[in-house]
Amino acid sequence: MFLFLTSFTLMVAIPCVPSLPPIIKIGAIFSEAEKGGSSELAFRYAVHRINRDKYLLPHTQLVYDIQYVPLDDSFHASKKACQQVQFGVQAMFGPSDPMLGPHIHSVCDALDIPHIEARLDLDPDYKEFSINLYPSPRVLNSAYQDIIRFLNWTKLAIVYENDYGLIKLRDLDRTPSNKDLEIHLMQADPNTYRDTLQTIKTKEIQNLIVDTRPENINEFLKGILQLQMNDYKFHYLFTSFDIESFDLEDFKYNFVNMTAFRLVDASDITIREILKDMDRFRNGGKSSHNTSLVISSDAALMYDSVYVFAVGLQTLEQSHSLQLTNLSCEDETPWDAGLSLINYVNSVEIKGLTGPIEFKEGKRVDFKMDVLKLKQHSLAKVGEWETGAGVNISDPGAFFDSSTMNVTLLVVTILKADLAVGSMTINYARESVIDFTKPFMNLGISILFKVPTSQSTRLFSFMNPLAIEIWLYVLAAYILVSLTMFLVARFSPYEWHNPHPCDVDNDLVQNQFSMSNSFWFTIGTLMQQGSLNPKATSTRIVGGIWWFFTLIIISSYTANLAAFLTVERMITPIENAQDLSEQTEIMYGTLSGGSTQTFFRDSKIEIYQKMWRYMESKRPSVFVPDYEEGVKRVLEGDYAFLMESTMLDYEVQRNCNLTQIGGLLDSKGYGIATPIGSPWRDKISLAILELQEKGEIQMMYNKWWKHNRGDLMDHCNRNDKTNKESKANALDVDNIGGVFVVLLCGLAVAIMVAIVEFCYNSKKASRAECVSFLCHL
Repeated sequence: MFLFLTSFTLMVAIPCVPSLPPIIKIGAIFSEAEKGGSSELAFRYAVHRINRDKYLLPHTQLVYDIQYVPLDDSFHASKKACQQVQFGVQAMFGPSDPMLGPHIHSVCDALDIPHIEARLDLDPDYKEFSINLYPSPRVLNSAYQDIIRFLNWTKLAIVYENDYGLIKLRDLDRTPSNKDLEIHLMQADPNTYRDTLQTIKTKEIQNLIVDTRPENINEFLKGILQLQMNDYKFHYLFTSFDIESFDLEDFKYNFVNMTAFRLVDASDITIREILKDMDRFRNGGKSSHNTSLVISSDAALMYDSVYVFAVGLQTLEQSHSLQLTNLSCEDETPWDAGLSLINYVNSVEIKGLTGPIEFKEGKRVDFKMDVLKLKQHSLAKVGEWETGAGVNISDPGAFFDSSTMNVTLLVVTILKADLAVGSMTINYARESVIDFTKPFMNLGISILFKVPTSQSTRLFSFMNPLAIEIWLYVLAAYILVSLTMFLVARFSPYEWHNPHPCDVDNDLVQNQFSMSNSFWFTIGTLMQQGSLNPKATSTRIVGGIWWFFTLIIISSYTANLAAFLTVERMITPIENAQDLSEQTEIMYGTLSGGSTQTFFRDSKIEIYQKMWRYMESKRPSVFVPDYEEGVKRVLEGDYAFLMESTMLDYEVQRNCNLTQIGGLLDSKGYGIATPIGSPWRDKISLAILELQEKGEIQMMYNKWWKHNRGDLMDHCNRNDKTNKESKANALDVDNIGGVFVVLLCGLAVAIMVAIVEFCYNSKKASRAECVSFLCHL
């Protein structure tokens, strides 16, 4: 028992001894081109952040050594790695160059030192002391195959710079699912980009997979512009994860298709905070005005690499101790603790900047990447790709935009005919490839809604002609005037009289305006009745101004009551697009895949952006496959359909239960399409202008939209309906507030007159009684 208590006391008294040494050294090797770059910054910041963390490695500090080597210089790379071994590192990071990586790994493998990499490794063999965070070629090829399959490509060109890029994409045409895919391999460099693109254009290849060095991408984009391969027909799939750093300003408005994968979702709140803190670290603790917060994939992978190693150390500390040993490339004696450490690192599962991180035999599994697509204003996330699940596109319209598809249809039609006539709106995408005549009909987007139902009559509807605040003000005025009448009558000597006029010696006087009589006089005159008559000038002013007030109030009430009784009040929950966006009870949507949907999706106006976010996220979907379905949902109630005004007017004229809400949200026109340079374009435009001046187009519109409705005119009178929809509004302070001001001014005048009367009578009495005026007061 004594031994047990002694052991327990020692366990409590002696603090827990950490199983990790207080300092653990790590090394990083970068190419000279990366010196001072984003990858080195990410490495330094990750170590800094880990050392500040009180919970990750509370008793251990990471100390790093950084070495730089020339590209393609394996001898110096191995020599620098041995220098870091001599420094006493317990793990090595980098380099990202695929040629230098194997040489560094050979040194780590010989000495059982964990090698944490973030580079594309083309060797599929298992490496015992290697942990690689970069997606494997198998993962990348699977992602490219899935996106190609989704886009339904049957013919494409792969543009690569060196054999390394070709090896990376070698599995694209080896899978059975791609046996019908025609692939053209094109090797190019900055000096031959233009010629290669010209060859691709000559072969009528419109789908390209581009694998170039990031520093050469601007030359490739320049070649695209020079050869005018930047319209909707071409689609470029970039293998780089850093498309957000490309200068794509010249490509935003040409509807060219550019797609790429992304590892880092900078819109994630946690990731944004890390990137902001990294930016402050780079600026010595000061915040910069950089709002883009875009980090390169190499830098993000380097950051995650350091954190994976730190979490591995934390896991090891819970069950083992780490024994440090002096190592040397000359002795080639392996590190005994290296195998345990690499196994713990290999078991790490965390969420990093590049998404969920998990390993199997040193290679990263269960990868997840964002799919980015260049849209009219910027790059946008349109979906995700995940290992096993494949491509999940959240915005199919980004790839199969109806406006682009309509352009293709128009071009094909124009190649076979001289004219294309239909409900085709004139827009930039279509005008860039074909010609349009002058618009023969102008239109815009408007709101189709069900005709509001009549409002049921309420028991106290007689109060509707006046707003509630007016009723309250009238009540307050009634009390104020009654009290003023009472006080003024008491103050004025001319309201006091002898109740018995025949008895002249009677000194008793009375005042008819007692408190109750004052209130009775006020309410009586308001109701056009009354028995009391004021005698003094001041009280007559009070009475007169109150009569004027009641005249205005009663007349206004009577006139507005007549309007309420003769006008049918309708329940109209929305009046315009803003009302629609600020409520959630009434659903609203557009035609799926139409130009109206594209308008809201690409709009930069805040109200329309808010409406688009609502429509896009609403489940079940508020988009309809055709106009008939949209009209049907409107008639069912609690649904507003956003559609082109011409179609809307056509439906409204044929169904008394439909109406248009608000005005037009945009302005556009229908035109007749012709091939570019067609001699018919100007002639047709002149004919359209002539018909418009003569009013014949408007007469045809009236004929087919308004007059050609069978017997609908007999039971659906739009003018009557318009009158019913107009509603009488309750009078408020803005309408009759002035009469309250007149009333207050009149009461003020009455009070001043009462004071004058009192003073005059006191002066007169003081003279009669031979006393001073003040004494009489």
